[in-house]
Amino acid sequence: MATIAEMNLARLARTSLLKEFVRNHNGEWNHRDWLEFCAFLEETGYTPIDLDQVGLLLEKEKAIYFQYPH
Repeated sequence: MATIAEMNLARLARTSLLKEFVRNHNGEWNHRDWLEFCAFLEETGYTPIDLDQVGLLLEKEKAIYFQYPH
């Protein structure tokens, strides 16, 4: 059975939030942006969640973002 953190990660992955974050930051973000996104996840009920895995999902979205012209 999946943990709550795993379920939250899967739930987040099914949204457009990661793609929107990457697009809104033009594929580049700093530590403060990351911390604000983490706080947003907490505020919107996505915690507990594995933030390392969230970071990996963001990196995948970033790769897709830079793969295609804007």
